[in-house]
Amino acid sequence: MTSEELYHFVEQYVRAQGCTIIDKGPSHLTVHLSVQADKDIMGRPYYWMFMERIGAEPEPMTITFCFDPEQMPENTGTRTELIQFGCWRLHQIFQSCQKHGQFIRLYEEGPQASSTRALTPWICINYKISFISDQKKDLFYPLGFNLINGEILAPFDQVLNRYRLTPKIPDYHFTLTPIFSLKSALKRIEMYLYDYLDNMDKTWAQEANKRLDEEAKLICAFFQHSHHEEEVLQRRLKEIEDYRPKIEVVPINLGLFYLNTHPRAKLAAI
Repeated sequence: MTSEELYHFVEQYVRAQGCTIIDKGPSHLTVHLSVQADKDIMGRPYYWMFMERIGAEPEPMTITFCFDPEQMPENTGTRTELIQFGCWRLHQIFQSCQKHGQFIRLYEEGPQASSTRALTPWICINYKISFISDQKKDLFYPLGFNLINGEILAPFDQVLNRYRLTPKIPDYHFTLTPIFSLKSALKRIEMYLYDYLDNMDKTWAQEANKRLDEEAKLICAFFQHSHHEEEVLQRRLKEIEDYRPKIEVVPINLGLFYLNTHPRAKLAAI
């Protein structure tokens, strides 16, 4: 994820958690956390345990999230943390998202309708694709599937950001009954993901295999005159084989969205 993507992700998270954004700059957010967000991401279990035990009014923290190490804000009067991929705080935010946002159902909210309008069901599954070898890279890939005609769109989060969504179905709207079952939709999505990954640039895997082959040669050369260390040699070679390139795909969360406007119309407006 780029720093810009992290910025928008964290902004969406704090808004969804009911936090108050006090200050917003090109590369930072100063946020007064909600009670739930503080409990989830700030690592203060004893504080919350104590406050709940004595029945006192708690005070969630105010924190500044910065997304560019070269533009760290000064004199914010609050705790300031750099948010980068792999950092502990971002990991806590991801865990909070998994805890509270594994499934969501929302409806498109448009102008006041004078006649009934149909809402088409789309599912959006947010996948984490991990490219694993002696190094690791993660890619978040939100994928949308139309449960009426089987159309697939990715990345789907860019589309959803263009909609006004509400948890309650708007007046004068009705939902269409899905034609595809969730099981059938998942099979088609898996086929799409397989083709997507199969067509990706494989340079990263080739380079990783080259590095691991060179390391295996060095280890064999080191142990070639020592027959007493055969067990150690085989263990080291097995460790190298464990780092051979592989791809792991894990679904993070799923949303069901009922939309009146086709997503391609929203993409055209971007």
